[in-house]
Amino acid sequence: MESTFPFGFPGPTAFYLVLYVATFALHQTFMHYVLAGSLYVAWATMFPGSRAVPRGEQPLASTLRDWMPFMLSAAITAGVAPLLFVQITYPKQFYTANLLLWWRWMIVVPVLVTAFYLLYVLKGKALLRWPLWARSAVGMFVAGSFLFVGFCWTANHLISTSEGKWPEIYATGQLPLAASEVILRMLIWTGGALASMAVIAGWQLIGRMREAESRKETSELTRLATLACGGLAIGSAAAAGYYFRIPEHARELISGRFGLPYLVATILGVLMQGVAWIVFLRKEGKRWPLVIASVGWMVSLLSISVLREAVRLARIDMSERRPYHAEAGAVGGFTVFILFTLINGLLIAGCIWLVRRALREPTAGNNPD
Repeated sequence: MESTFPFGFPGPTAFYLVLYVATFALHQTFMHYVLAGSLYVAWATMFPGSRAVPRGEQPLASTLRDWMPFMLSAAITAGVAPLLFVQITYPKQFYTANLLLWWRWMIVVPVLVTAFYLLYVLKGKALLRWPLWARSAVGMFVAGSFLFVGFCWTANHLISTSEGKWPEIYATGQLPLAASEVILRMLIWTGGALASMAVIAGWQLIGRMREAESRKETSELTRLATLACGGLAIGSAAAAGYYFRIPEHARELISGRFGLPYLVATILGVLMQGVAWIVFLRKEGKRWPLVIASVGWMVSLLSISVLREAVRLARIDMSERRPYHAEAGAVGGFTVFILFTLINGLLIAGCIWLVRRALREPTAGNNPD
């Protein structure tokens, strides 16, 4: 008898779902950093504050500007695997949604490429000599571009799960999506992005403090903790609203035997992060609250990714895909996929190590002696 996994699906279908969720969670890690980082840099540039050093040039904004080009590259690279698995798992829904989005989907890549190059403009020293309105315009365009890309993927997801609306979308060219649903989903991921970015940037700032043997990043860590708490509050409130917005059978799946453990894990992960960041505000520069926040972040990220997929599966009929999944599961290549995933991971880690070593050890040509 063929083994089954969650939702009663046979092994091949569940196998692709597990791989999709796991790789999508990894992709979100980098994507969240870029989205939240670009939003913060845009805000810090527009509102420089009254200190001698403007917000846009302080350690947090500088760190985000330095790392966002790399993080976007990592997000795109890590996005290849979930993109492949979503095409295998939901080909009819995914490709139909692509076609129905039409021009909105066609301009995602040009917008993303433009934003990618502008990240290097934000990172460059020449930008600091531009007038405030020009710097603000670049920052706002970059942040707006990533928000637009996020909206397109949200719309793709919602259209793919609304098969009954496909004829209407095709006939009118309009997207009959409820504004409340789109906004709530965008707020969930934006709030989550702030929390994710705060964890990663927190470790980066602590590393800068250790290397520079200074405490000037302390106020930035406080600001980061505030951003994380705000993101958790926004994401949690939007998630609660979205829970009552989805169909009843989807709510039953989330709060039932399958979804309840992941729902509890998500809530516990969010609470761990919130408590850890509050303690972090009082224990400035200490690592252990950030360790707890990191664990809570990983737990909530994985759990909410599972719940996201549960809502999708509650809306579509997967029975017709089972023969296709069984056929695809018989095709070799998974070992090669794992092998090259490890190789790419080691290469990326090696590049990071080489850059960090070069920054710590100036070359002979730059040695003033």
